[in-house]
Amino acid sequence: MLTPRRILALSILVFPACDAKAPPSPAVSLSHEDTAKDAPRDSSERVSPSGAANVKRIASTDAPGATPARVSGPKSIGAIAERAYIYKKPQAKGLPLGYIRMGTSAPLLSNDPVEGKDCPRGYYKVKPRGYVCLDPRKTTLDLSDPYYQALAQFAPAKGTSFPYSYAFSNGAPMYSRVPTAAEAEKAERSFGEAGKFVQLAEWSAGHEELIANGEKIVGKDAVPAIFADHKRTVGGNGAYDPKKLVWRVIPNGSMVAYAKAFEQDGRVWLVTPDLMLVPADRMRPFRRSKFHGVHIGEKVNLPLAWNRGLSPIQKFTKDDDKMIPMGETIASKTFVQINDEPIKVGKQSYYPLRNEPGVYIAATKSVTVTRLPKKLPTGVGPGEKWIEAKINPGTLTAYEGMTPVYATMFSPGKGGAPVPGYDPYVHSMTKTGFFPIEWKDHVSVMSPDKEWPPKKLWISEVPHIQYLRAPLAMHVAYWHEDFGNLKSAECVNLSPEDGAFMFGWTDPPLPEGWGGIRPGDGNGKSTPVVITAF
Repeated sequence: MLTPRRILALSILVFPACDAKAPPSPAVSLSHEDTAKDAPRDSSERVSPSGAANVKRIASTDAPGATPARVSGPKSIGAIAERAYIYKKPQAKGLPLGYIRMGTSAPLLSNDPVEGKDCPRGYYKVKPRGYVCLDPRKTTLDLSDPYYQALAQFAPAKGTSFPYSYAFSNGAPMYSRVPTAAEAEKAERSFGEAGKFVQLAEWSAGHEELIANGEKIVGKDAVPAIFADHKRTVGGNGAYDPKKLVWRVIPNGSMVAYAKAFEQDGRVWLVTPDLMLVPADRMRPFRRSKFHGVHIGEKVNLPLAWNRGLSPIQKFTKDDDKMIPMGETIASKTFVQINDEPIKVGKQSYYPLRNEPGVYIAATKSVTVTRLPKKLPTGVGPGEKWIEAKINPGTLTAYEGMTPVYATMFSPGKGGAPVPGYDPYVHSMTKTGFFPIEWKDHVSVMSPDKEWPPKKLWISEVPHIQYLRAPLAMHVAYWHEDFGNLKSAECVNLSPEDGAFMFGWTDPPLPEGWGGIRPGDGNGKSTPVVITAF
């Protein structure tokens, strides 16, 4: 059952980052209840025979001072605030069904606004369901609006594992426009010399593994029109003073997402999704991980043995009671197909390779195995989608019933599986259990800060987040690729390619134009993730 506290939590949607290793600052947390069930209806809700909530069409005379307008022809409603929430009924009450992200738009089901509380311009029904308030601070029907157009330029790329490029911050101002040399010198004086990077404490080490040290971000893009000539031609939608030069500061240890990089006055500038500028010489770019799992089918079947170590592992042939190294190896973070039953030679076990008769690999700590489960977990029916995540082996597999669909490695919390008497959050342990996905974000900021927007530490625009029981989530980690090993603060870390696949494969699917979605209330059931120690 969804309690009022849970409804408030998901409505605010300020989730802590499970990978931010600053001192824990619990933000909004959710209770341990299953979101597969629909949210309880308000007692006053009236439902038509077709199942749709009764709504009242709004006319221009219904809202003095407002201009509710019928939209001619098929149109969309766009978001100009960080999120424009979609509700089941034309009122901002209860859990949202999802949201539209800034700079993106959702198609309308109806061109007629309907009356709704605290929304004088009316609510608009979007595809495939739900209502969005036409609020000039958050939404627009005019997709040619200059501010919306500017946001749309830097919206996350669709159909890709990398919706943005990413970099690690050494601390820098976030400007509203390109500063002059004198303005930049004054604003950046306290940050030290540009291009000099301070090594942070141990908590940050795991966030720095994919930094492309020695590489500089190149300004390949044209100067966006909104930032030409040290000016800014669009506002900040009231969130920031357009006359102020420095809007925010991105701290050392945080991460920045950028859609474009351009050069002006001999310096490269990164454009963030919320239309701020960050000096590239105070950032270090991340290289892109190439690790990914494998689709299971005709050519590849379980069991698989993965090399989760950082070094190649040796192949062997058997000569009587001895194993002879072949000189051939299996590369780091790759797999081979094996026969399930190992053989023992001396004190060491070896797996026979299924497609290479007479060839073996040693069953060492670097080798982890993905096997078929013996039975379906409780709560999963025949043919239903589910995901199996095993903490100590570091393996993650997507199934339809007992049929494997996709296999890969993931990184659980560096504290491993829960230990009785120890707080999993404090000790970076990944909780075990049956977790139906309770919320999906295409792209979102993650932070342990209590306030929003965060100030102390944040990870910008993490792709393909699927919350299991917040703050526990399954999401992409674009800052490391040590998958198969204990690594995160508690979350299920996936590579960018694996995260994109899992996000698209799990239910409910993200409708066109939506940036996030919650299961239930017509959105459909959610795919469960079953996390075990072994």
